[in-house]
Amino acid sequence: MLTKPSQEPCEVSGCHAYNALLRRLDANDARVFRDATRTKKFPVGRTLFSQGETCEQLYFIESGLVGLRRSDENGNSALLRLCRAGESLGYRAITAGAAHQNTAEVLASSQVMIVSKSVLRWLAHRNTEFSGGFLGFALNALNQTEAICAELLTARLKDRLLSLLAMFDERVVGSESSQRFEIELPIQRKDLADLLGTNPASLSRTIARLHKDGDVRFNGRRVLVLKPEALKKEASRFWVQS
Repeated sequence: MLTKPSQEPCEVSGCHAYNALLRRLDANDARVFRDATRTKKFPVGRTLFSQGETCEQLYFIESGLVGLRRSDENGNSALLRLCRAGESLGYRAITAGAAHQNTAEVLASSQVMIVSKSVLRWLAHRNTEFSGGFLGFALNALNQTEAICAELLTARLKDRLLSLLAMFDERVVGSESSQRFEIELPIQRKDLADLLGTNPASLSRTIARLHKDGDVRFNGRRVLVLKPEALKKEASRFWVQS
């Protein structure tokens, strides 16, 4: 059945996806949703869930960075996507009643809110507006996938790399300073290549070009940003959208 929106303050977290679902509930159901939510901190290297596991929970990222990785039957794997604060994970498997298609790896220390599948289904049965929120998550994911495809087809590899680097440090979009700073990459170069839709050799040539242009300087996983304005120019692309 449809319910009236809650009259209580509902912006209770820094996660946009969590608040989007909470706003669809009346006061009583919103209280149930909040009471059923537990918050957990995950260190780098931990997994939220693994490919092939039954989905029992929905995850809301409050802070940190999580990567979605998929492996094939031969053990080869690729990093498909980066998930930032404000996003949710697990909704597709819950909606479809299927196992997780990817493994969710914690790339930067993350604080995650977790709600069990049983509570979500109970609330969705009571409130069609709430269940419609999962459709919204799916549409947002589809829009991002289309943006990625367009980016891979139209943008230069150099610009795509700068745009991706902008995702790893909030100083790129949160400061007007033009002073150089350093980014610690949480992933290997192979993973960078996977995300950019290229191969390691092409990525290495692009990195060499950035060195020559004086935009950034790579030293292993450390990236010295010499021209912050070069990253800020690309920061409006899909990589840094919440």
